[in-house]
Amino acid sequence: KYGSTRDYVRAMTVVLPTGEIIKLGAPVSKTSSGYSLINLIIGSEGTLGIITELTLKLIPAPKCTASLVCPYVDLATAIKTVPEFKKHHMNPQALEFFEREILISSEEFLGRSVFPREIGGQEVGAYILCTFDANSEEELEGYIEQAVELVIENGALEDIMLADTPAKIKDAWAARSSFLEGIEEQVTLLDECDVVVPVTKIPEFVIFTDEIGKDYDFKVKMFGHAGDGNLHIYTCSGESKNDPNAMALDEFEKQVDDFMTRLYAKTTELGGQISGEHAIGYGKVKYLMENLGPVNIRLQQEIKKVFDPKLILNPGKVCYKL
Repeated sequence: KYGSTRDYVRAMTVVLPTGEIIKLGAPVSKTSSGYSLINLIIGSEGTLGIITELTLKLIPAPKCTASLVCPYVDLATAIKTVPEFKKHHMNPQALEFFEREILISSEEFLGRSVFPREIGGQEVGAYILCTFDANSEEELEGYIEQAVELVIENGALEDIMLADTPAKIKDAWAARSSFLEGIEEQVTLLDECDVVVPVTKIPEFVIFTDEIGKDYDFKVKMFGHAGDGNLHIYTCSGESKNDPNAMALDEFEKQVDDFMTRLYAKTTELGGQISGEHAIGYGKVKYLMENLGPVNIRLQQEIKKVFDPKLILNPGKVCYKL
């Protein structure tokens, strides 16, 4: 609902690799004053300069907030609900999806269970967690009623949990916030990606990922910020730390590379990009080149050389291989 971090960066001071100090942006509402160098620096992973000062836009916090935990029989049904929020002009503050297995890992890590795992004798296979905010209780209630009606019409099990107090909201989001820690605690080998695709393409992409995951010896676990199309996909081997049945590291890396290559190719086909949040670093340089193509990569390399002619800041990251 509120966009990404870059939407709130108005100005910054940057030290360049040459030692020069520049000021970018300004505390104004809009600008058409030359190239947007500030947006080159944002997300550049420390490869173009060092940010020493930021000016950020702040907005008032909403007065009322509530979250809904919406259980589904399976992931395919849950994920197909996501575009419906947009189609019905609903704009949740946050909209997340996750599978049963990843929730269990998180709740075991936290040592407490919050989300229902069985409803009316039917096992819950996936969940949507959505949060709405408003400036009045009456306005918020309207959003919640509309959301409940929408998810039930689209296959949610009817035992929907409402978290409308600070304690309940905290419990619901604690499980969501601990997904990565829960996985890391339990598996021997782990790799991940955070692709981003158009919201309308989320169902197709998730179902594709689920299907190709069956071709490998590792397990695939997924969750994501469904509201903006940013999906977190984990490849996991070993049922517990130091599991002797885990894949050999070289075989794991070989299979993960093949899986990621297919995954990123699908991302590109659907008009997406290979990272929404975690960026490129060393590990995704090859995949970025395949995603963007030679002309875009050449432009990025030339931009890097303009800012950093001696290639001394984070060498080998983003658009250059070591």
